[in-house]
Amino acid sequence: MISGRSDWCISRQRTWGVPIPVFYHVDTQEPLITEETIEHIKAIVSEKGSDAWWYMKTEELLPDKYRDKASEYRKGTDTMDVWFDSGSSWAAVSAKRDGLNFPADVYLEGSDQHRGWFQSSLLTSIATTGKAPYSSVITHGFVLDKDGLKMSKSVGNVVDPEKVILGGKDSKKEPPYGADVLRLWVSSVDYTGDVLIGSEILRQMSDMYRKLRGTMRFLLANLHDWNPENSVPYSDLPKIDQYALFQLENVVASMKDSYDNYQFYKIYQTLQRFAIVGLSNFYFDVAKDRLYVGGRVSYTRKSCQTVLAAHLLYLVRAIAPIMPHLAEDIWQNLPFEHTLEDGSVAKFAFDLKWPDKNEEWCSVQKDDVDFLSVILELRSEVNKILENARTGKLIGASLDAKVYLHAENPDTVSKLKELASATNDADALHRLFITSQVEILPSLSEETTSGVSYAGKFSDPRTGEIWIGVTRADGMKCERCWVYTKDVGSFGDHPTLCSRCHGVIDLQPQASPAAAAVA
Repeated sequence: MISGRSDWCISRQRTWGVPIPVFYHVDTQEPLITEETIEHIKAIVSEKGSDAWWYMKTEELLPDKYRDKASEYRKGTDTMDVWFDSGSSWAAVSAKRDGLNFPADVYLEGSDQHRGWFQSSLLTSIATTGKAPYSSVITHGFVLDKDGLKMSKSVGNVVDPEKVILGGKDSKKEPPYGADVLRLWVSSVDYTGDVLIGSEILRQMSDMYRKLRGTMRFLLANLHDWNPENSVPYSDLPKIDQYALFQLENVVASMKDSYDNYQFYKIYQTLQRFAIVGLSNFYFDVAKDRLYVGGRVSYTRKSCQTVLAAHLLYLVRAIAPIMPHLAEDIWQNLPFEHTLEDGSVAKFAFDLKWPDKNEEWCSVQKDDVDFLSVILELRSEVNKILENARTGKLIGASLDAKVYLHAENPDTVSKLKELASATNDADALHRLFITSQVEILPSLSEETTSGVSYAGKFSDPRTGEIWIGVTRADGMKCERCWVYTKDVGSFGDHPTLCSRCHGVIDLQPQASPAAAAVA
């Protein structure tokens, strides 16, 4: 933009504006502008403002040296070009005010400022200091209505930010979305070009906000009895929990990179994919059994809560710059105390710093990461076949089903068997699929597949082809966890429970008769 600049005029011929402090000889028109005249006028402007140039006489504006020749000079009437005027703001602001730095970290303005403020700031600073007045420049487009038209009061298509936040007279047509929804919209658009806003777009942002709020509420609710002292060491966590922390670390690192590069729309996209879709559709889904059924003091519940607490503490930091009200709302409802590095308790969300990289969470073996990624994709294919079985009335809920898997790749078979037989109850394949059983078939024959009504195939270069079959689950349904097992009916005191639930029930403290009566 500078190399293609066609003019270099710093003045404008206007009747108002900031004056250029120069005097002209009445006869010769030679300009009078010296260090002495400038210093004198600076002192006057500092005391009386720039309007002093217009209302004070020439002899008052000239320094003593020229006072007796005042009649030979006239004041200049040109005003400073507004861009050169604002372009010198770095000298009066960044370079002079305490707490500010020169050069500034960022200059932020619209794309029309390439020939305006950005350029004049660069010119004035380079000319006088030899360096740019900013370390970075961010330019943005302009806000248009939902149809891509410029907003106009006469047309009536203006979107008032205050009405977005507080609502209009008709709350049904103009509901109060609050500041965070408006800020979320700002983060969702690629501001490097023109952006659109309208009622439908705001409704979508509000839905996104509510879903994100629901995600954070799930985390808070399932940590209601959490004590950080009960955290399970990383090395003792199930594979699925280590994988979840690996994903969290990578997602938060990606968000930090997007913040550092001012690419806020990428943060919005990451939140949408990870916090709302990824967590809710997978980890939260499979975690419910561990959180609700396994017993309050069980190892798998504590390990799950360890992971949930990490997600809560990371995500609240990640959303705080965009949605500060939601972040603080979360923090004021935190069910446990979070201690900072200096030993003090964080009372507000903004007491926190961005988390340091956790090398341990990144230490998951690549083979494990790849295989668990495949398992998530396999799970999606299993869900499709379960849905077919549900439509065909074979099953109702997914826990009514038993899944069969067969693979030709020996390494895949070994890994599937390892997960199918996992004893920690978190990594077990039937828990990840939310079915009652999973069996790995050694071969596909009429004998092994005769009872399979619904089947399909999954293929991935990392695992080869995996055959999937679905039948009704074996055994009877546990009344408490709804999982089908062959040991339901084995316990005389609780004949409708499986062995897991029987053990949990026996661990629960018995209420006193008085307490039972009150209840």
